[in-house]
Amino acid sequence: MASSRQRSVPKLGRIITLGEIESEYVNSVIQLIYEINEEDGRKTQVEPIKLIINSSGGDVYHSFALVDIISNSLTPIYTICHGMAMSAALIVYAAGHKRFASQRATFMYHEIAWAIQQEKMQYHSQEVKEGERMWKIYDDYLLSKTQFTQKQLSDVINTRSEWYFDVETAHKHGLVDEII
Repeated sequence: MASSRQRSVPKLGRIITLGEIESEYVNSVIQLIYEINEEDGRKTQVEPIKLIINSSGGDVYHSFALVDIISNSLTPIYTICHGMAMSAALIVYAAGHKRFASQRATFMYHEIAWAIQQEKMQYHSQEVKEGERMWKIYDDYLLSKTQFTQKQLSDVINTRSEWYFDVETAHKHGLVDEII
């Protein structure tokens, strides 16, 4: 749930930390990445931005905003998972130009979920269509950045609600480039 107050994003040099994926926090991260890219546009040599992720997830729309800003960043962005990259944070982590994870990092994939209030049937139908569209974008992106298969992801949805996996599994399937 989004906070009504502006949240500050911890940044030390080129290190940005990412917690829960919600509006104000994500917008601050995006602004910082834009500012660093602007600075780096005047340099001949740049250091990567390190995006530290320890997040159980959040809003899928905001995660797509982060995926796009990372993907389009002129300055390389390295994603580093300490703790967890779950749900919406999983694809943000996958967007890194280079991806690192600590030995005890945990990852989690599940189908997209959100609450729907008491509404008319047409509203629910519209929301289901949008959810399916978002889910396809999410899965297509994750598949494009890893060696997971559509069958693996489908099996998760058909047999259990969440798939928790460790850093070794993530490394084996190309999600993690280097275990630190």
